[in-house]
Amino acid sequence: MNTKNKSLLLGLLTVFLWGSLATFGRLLIHLPPFYQLGVAFILGGVLSLRKPREIFVGWKVFIWGTLGYFGYHFFLFYAFRYALAVEANLINYLWPLLLVLLTPLFFPDKKLGIHHVLGGVLAVIGCVVLVSGSASYRPDDMKGYLLAFAAAWTWPLYSLGKKKLPPTPLAAIGGFCFGAGVLCFLVHFSIEPLVNIQPRDGLLLLLMGLGPFGIAFYTWDKALAEGDPRLIGALTYLTPILSTMGLVFFGGEPFGTRTLVAMALIIGGASSGLLDLFSSKVLKKSE
Repeated sequence: MNTKNKSLLLGLLTVFLWGSLATFGRLLIHLPPFYQLGVAFILGGVLSLRKPREIFVGWKVFIWGTLGYFGYHFFLFYAFRYALAVEANLINYLWPLLLVLLTPLFFPDKKLGIHHVLGGVLAVIGCVVLVSGSASYRPDDMKGYLLAFAAAWTWPLYSLGKKKLPPTPLAAIGGFCFGAGVLCFLVHFSIEPLVNIQPRDGLLLLLMGLGPFGIAFYTWDKALAEGDPRLIGALTYLTPILSTMGLVFFGGEPFGTRTLVAMALIIGGASSGLLDLFSSKVLKKSE
């Protein structure tokens, strides 16, 4: 299997694992957010212990990765505390589009096409539809929307910045997880109440830590390192569909017509980069 196809398969695996993240966050919302994140990050880092010498590869990379992981999940999990999870989740998934749109700023040889611009317009319209006042609007909703929007910017900035840094072994992802986990526990013990978890909570935390916080981090890093960010970013348009459906079916979240229209616009805009998959010119550049 060539590098291009391998990176696409790894990207798809990441998409399916990340599709479960919002549902886990919603099912565990009764637990303090920094406690959830701390446990999940530490579990994700455990997967790298088979190569302990490769976990730490230098302070610059370690700090970038730690702050990227910590910042993105801080914004996302707190967004769920204020706004409806489905709506916050959809705004968060502007990040695949932002990954595509920001790529030329980091890599000038990766040009944008008209379909990328049109995709951005569609996604912005979708956000306007989503946040425009509804009968169920609450004052705290806007806090949740802004936090979700911050998450949407944090992950592509981390990912593209990471690609500019020197290549690192996959085990370095474990170092980022451990670093972010320690930060989360420091905050948890400083400002959050101590918790006693139930067996069901323990199982959910284990699955979240090993899945979207564990394997997915490693497959994403590998896919992004070996593939074209525009192509990998385009694949992730599937994630908001999977995560939204998970919130509706497993998290008991409401799902009305306004949310459906907004989802169609946001996902339609984010998936505009998928057209790159059918461009032979782009595919040749990614090999």
